[in-house]
Formats: sequence, C-alpha cells, structure tokens
Amino acid sequence: MRIIEKNLRNGIVKLQVETLDDLWALFNVINRGDVVYARTTREVKVGEGSEGRRLPMVLGVRVEGIEYQEFSNKLRVKGVVVDGPEDYGVRGKHHTLSLGLGDVITIVKEKWSDFELDYIEKLAVKKQKVLIVLVDSEDACAAVLAEQGVKYVWERSSNMPSKLYSFDYESALREHIEEVVASSLHIISSEKVDAVIVAGPGEVKNAVKSKIAEKASLPIYVDTTSTGSCSGVKEVLNRDVAKKIAQELALLKAGEIIEEFKELLVKDHELISYGLGNVYNAAVIGAVKKLVVVDELLRSPNEEERRLVYETLNAAYSRRAEVVIIPGKSDIGAEVLGFGGVIAINRFKLQLNIEEFEKN
Repeated sequence: MRIIEKNLRNGIVKLQVETLDDLWALFNVINRGDVVYARTTREVKVGEGSEGRRLPMVLGVRVEGIEYQEFSNKLRVKGVVVDGPEDYGVRGKHHTLSLGLGDVITIVKEKWSDFELDYIEKLAVKKQKVLIVLVDSEDACAAVLAEQGVKYVWERSSNMPSKLYSFDYESALREHIEEVVASSLHIISSEKVDAVIVAGPGEVKNAVKSKIAEKASLPIYVDTTSTGSCSGVKEVLNRDVAKKIAQELALLKAGEIIEEFKELLVKDHELISYGLGNVYNAAVIGAVKKLVVVDELLRSPNEEERRLVYETLNAAYSRRAEVVIIPGKSDIGAEVLGFGGVIAINRFKLQLNIEEFEKN
C-alpha cells in the first residue's frame, strides 16, 4: 500500500492498492458512512434519446456495504453517489466501485481513529510473502503464506513403483521432483513471493531446494516435517524458520499470542481477558499488552458492538499494545471466535489492579 496524501483535518487519506493484502486491509478500514472516491465506469446517456454508453469517471460513493471474498482480486464498495460529473446526473444513484490492484482511491471519514491510521501505515511497509513447498518421495503440496492467511495453491500425490525395481523407481522419483520444481517456479512468478521454505521428512526436499535455487534468485530455506502433504504446513508455521522470515505476518503473530493465551488460561487466568466486554474493560484502564481481534467484529451490524470494538482498539493502540487483526475464516480466527472474537494478554493481574484502580 502506498500512501499518497493525508489531510486529516478534512478526514482525507489517498492511497494506492499494491497487493491483495492491501484489499483485505481496506476491507477492515472502510466503514458504512465513509465516502470513497475512485475511478470507475458507469453507463450514462450522453444526450436525450441517445443510447446509454459506459464512460470512465471518478465518483465519490457514500458507503452502504462492502464485499470481499478471501483471496479474490477485487473489493466491491457499494453505496450512493455523492460526488461526480454533474452532466450525467449520477448523484443520488446507487453505484458499486470495484477496487483492485493498482487502483488509486481516496477515503474520507468524519474522523480517522488511531488504530485505522496505524493499520494502514504499517501496511505501507511491504511485507514478505512466503511460498511453502512440502515434499517427500510420493506427496507434494504448495501453499502461500501472506497477511490474509495460508492459501493452498497446488497438491500432488504419486503412485511410486516399488524400490525393488530401482530403475522404474528412480525414473518416477526424478519425474516427481521435476514436476514439484516446475510448479514451484510457476507459483514464485505468479504470486511474486519473497522467499521459499522447502520442507519434508527425507532427502527429496534437498533435491527440490537445489533445483529451485538454480532457476530462482530469492532466499530459500529448508526445514524438516513429518510429511510432504498439505497437513505438514501447520508444522512449518510452528517452527522457527517460518517465524524468522515471516515474523511480521499477522497470522504468525496471532498464533504466538493465542498459544500464550491458552497457556495462561490454565496457569494464570487473571493475566488474560476474552470476550468484547471484558477486553474493553481491560483496554480502557491500560491493562492490555497484546490483543487479537477477528475482522468480522469490525463490521458488526450491531452498532453498539461495533462502537465497543473501535473503542477497544483505540484504547489498546494508545497504550502501545500489540494489536493483530486476523480473518475470522482462518484456522486461528476460528479459535479466537471460540472466545468471543477477541482475546487479550494483560500487563498485570486484572482482578487485583481493578480493585486498586477503583480506589483511586
């Protein structure tokens, strides 16, 4: 995401969409009632009695709804046109802006919250996208780790001949490796990844790593897992090599936080909060140190719930808490939803400090 202009006195932020992760970020930031400006096309009648033509124009749309499908390449912003060319009578009409990679958009809010500004400014710094290749002598899987989550893009399973027939086996293994390498190189190019992790239980991963390195000039890491199938992706995500090269990605952060949260839930539950009401109470007194919230809460149809979410996020940001927003549809998001959609690790034992706070 590239921030082109900020005029907070007038509530204006102008930016350019550079990655699919940017679209997901905008999905979390654009709210009902905001005005979004973007170049679009609309069918209009140029003269009376003439046939309609679709013309390019810049429209400002007051947002009534927003749609985003995971890993799609478009964000659809629906609403009523409040600004546009006067000649075509488009004001007051409904219109949908379809936003994609490369688009320049302007968002106008009555007031930008601290968390919204911090969120898009962090996204203005490019984050790494990592290709994970799982492989063994029979199976293979490729997944891309990005801010949105894990995207499984390719899978292969081979019926290998017995090792007793060494020639047939070696030939089939070479073919298997070549196909894994070819698919990996295609994904590296199409997904524009920054690094690759090749993992698996045996020596095949090393052969795959070497052949990818011959064709692709980017960092390639090797790790060990119990399987070469897609079920090994979670193993990779839990290991140090993934954390080292993708430590800024939200899902890895959230995974570490929820593991700490679950440990404290058993050992010292006064150091955690969960559920919107409890986390809000902790945030406003400065107790929250780490916070994970699923994106669905930011767009809750319940106005009071939405207000509490934003006040919780702002209170946490203002006290420099680590705040992570994740998709509710991800595996980690599903875990957080089980605790009400928001969890927090606190700086101090809340029960004791709340009593002291009320005395002062």
